[in-house]
Amino acid sequence: MDAIEILNTIRDNASQAYQDRVPEATRNNIEEVGEAITDLNNAVVYNEFISTLANMIYAPMLIKKSWQNPLGKFKKGKKTFGDTVEEVYNNFIKAQTFDQTGAGLLTRHLPDTKVVFHRMNRQDSYVLTDSPESLAKAFKSYEGLGEYLENLFTTIRNSAELDEYILMRNLFEEAYNNNAMVVVAVEDPQASEANAKAFIKTVKTVSGDMVFANSNNNAYLTAQSDDNKPIVTFSKKDEQILIVDNPTDVTCNIDVLASAFNKSVVEFNDTQKEVIDAFPVEGMIAALVDRNFFQVYDDLFTFREFENGLGLYRNHILHVWQTLGYSILCNAVAFVVGSDQNSDSDIADEYSVTYTLKTGVTSTNKRTAIVEGMSYKTTLKGVAGGDTVTVTMGGTNITSSAYEDGVVKIDTVTGNIVITVA
Repeated sequence: MDAIEILNTIRDNASQAYQDRVPEATRNNIEEVGEAITDLNNAVVYNEFISTLANMIYAPMLIKKSWQNPLGKFKKGKKTFGDTVEEVYNNFIKAQTFDQTGAGLLTRHLPDTKVVFHRMNRQDSYVLTDSPESLAKAFKSYEGLGEYLENLFTTIRNSAELDEYILMRNLFEEAYNNNAMVVVAVEDPQASEANAKAFIKTVKTVSGDMVFANSNNNAYLTAQSDDNKPIVTFSKKDEQILIVDNPTDVTCNIDVLASAFNKSVVEFNDTQKEVIDAFPVEGMIAALVDRNFFQVYDDLFTFREFENGLGLYRNHILHVWQTLGYSILCNAVAFVVGSDQNSDSDIADEYSVTYTLKTGVTSTNKRTAIVEGMSYKTTLKGVAGGDTVTVTMGGTNITSSAYEDGVVKIDTVTGNIVITVA
């Protein structure tokens, strides 16, 4: 939609007072239209123009260089009420041996129901300032008006979209650190063609296994500590989503990957694969998750304006409230590369992470296992001045190099990690 179409669409849907004052836009009357809209003696017209324009943009109907969150397609939509989403899963039940006596007829058999709550955790505002004078200058040409609209409103929209993408991408880090993903170690597909083929084979194998009802690809047990009963679940091919970083996507044969999902390349790319720039977890190159992994809801998305009559400027404000979470009740597998590969090309080892923490001290990273060659980081909360923090790796005390001011940071993991606070 070009500037003329925008102006005339606004006019067609405006009040009679607006239509009486603002002429229909043509190629030859841009300045006349601009004068009518920005006339400070007709503030009602200017207000109606800005309000309608904002609603059009957030429909959205325009903007040349609009950036969209590539993970946005996996959002759940707008919440209907309240600030909490209740995610419920009824686990598979075990068969009972036939009893012809019927003795157990009155025995209660309650379902193994898993419940997880997701609460609103994003309340952001985006503000840009504008004035009638700057808008009036933009009306010198339709090109200038287009640039003005793009610089003003697209900046707000694109900024909100980028932040949403970063927050959704960070869900992988949160899930990984909280043991909410099954980790599959792979060799670096960029290192050789053989590794790339092996990676594709691994993805196909995991994808095939997800179709069957089992507990192999779900990390429910390690993601929480209150329930020791595993989840038996499955994900049909069309319910599986492959998230892959750009370097891996470029390296691997997408035709082969698409065939694993029984899709054409075009259909696979459009519906079941999404490329991101990078994962926030070092070594993670891809994730195969159930479509329900992303528990992301829009709570509020609204545009407001505030006019400062004294300063003759207007603040345009976009409010974005969201619930951003991940599900521990569905299949979720992370493919992770260990940088320290053995000479015989075996996949890197996996080491344990053990926490021995005094009462009141918690770790932000709850991983209990990590692939060789990866980095590890956690923040210890609740450490007091008289506490002793000890970090060992492979039996060697590395506290002096790995711990400072409540933060444990290990650049390259080469052995079992033990973190102790006493």
